[in-house]
Amino acid sequence: MAPTRVLIDTDPGVDDAVAILLALASPEIEVVAVTAVAGNVPLDKTALNARRIVALADRHDIPVAAGRAEPLSAPVVEDSVVHGRDGLGDLDWDEPAVALDPRDGVELIAEMIGRGPLTIVAIGPLTNLAVLVQRHPGIDRSVAHLVIMGGASFQGNVTPAAEFNIWADPEAARVVFDADWPITLMPLDLTHQAYLTDDDLAYLRSLGTEVGRRVAAMLEPYAQFHERWYGNRDVIMHDAMAVYELLDAEAIEKQGVRVAVETDGVHSRGATFIDRRREHADSLVRVGLSVDNDLFRARLRERLATLKD
Repeated sequence: MAPTRVLIDTDPGVDDAVAILLALASPEIEVVAVTAVAGNVPLDKTALNARRIVALADRHDIPVAAGRAEPLSAPVVEDSVVHGRDGLGDLDWDEPAVALDPRDGVELIAEMIGRGPLTIVAIGPLTNLAVLVQRHPGIDRSVAHLVIMGGASFQGNVTPAAEFNIWADPEAARVVFDADWPITLMPLDLTHQAYLTDDDLAYLRSLGTEVGRRVAAMLEPYAQFHERWYGNRDVIMHDAMAVYELLDAEAIEKQGVRVAVETDGVHSRGATFIDRRREHADSLVRVGLSVDNDLFRARLRERLATLKD
């Protein structure tokens, strides 16, 4: 069976980096491009970080392009408290051997859609995809699958109501969820069930590879943040769940839903209202409900171990 053609739209971000590496290490996936969007840190840093991660995996054949630097209409936000000033734990990096592709990131997405069936993994704010739909009406119907990490039913992680990727550009999120592409949504309710432990960090160090050392080093300050914020060092792998869906879809329980995004509320701006009533069972949008973390951890370990120096 041919691998799934995948484009990753991202704002690296520590967990974004793990997600990208998981995709690059998986034979079921052919990563055809990576596009950066402003989010966890500004666009110049997310584009640089995407190049760093692709270079770390020694995949100089994959184009990395920069998309939108600002949300559709909201102020620019970032999340450097969680991911470090540079977005990747403030480690020392050499200049990446992967150059920035000169093409506009949004147009690169359109180009890759035009080349054949494409799955988009969106693990940052949805600005690039909203601009894509606005520039190219109807292009959403040519996308095979859109997997989004974002949103929450129970509680947000930026406000009590909102998750970061949606909150960073709720107007864009509304455009994306109102479009006509098959979406699988990985909200906080699901991603908080997927985490790595200190045992996993020790395993990564024990691999003796540059990838293992780098990932463990990035995850250490991320674990320290989790300890301050949640009271334990378990590091939640939000974005990697969007890639894991393409590897072990049967391990994630899902349900058809309707998703609406709040763009105006004083206290609820950026909230996702995930309607699970049975009338939406056949909706284009499916939401992840639960996952077996032991299976996820085993898969992540297995795949990252294949990325050699």
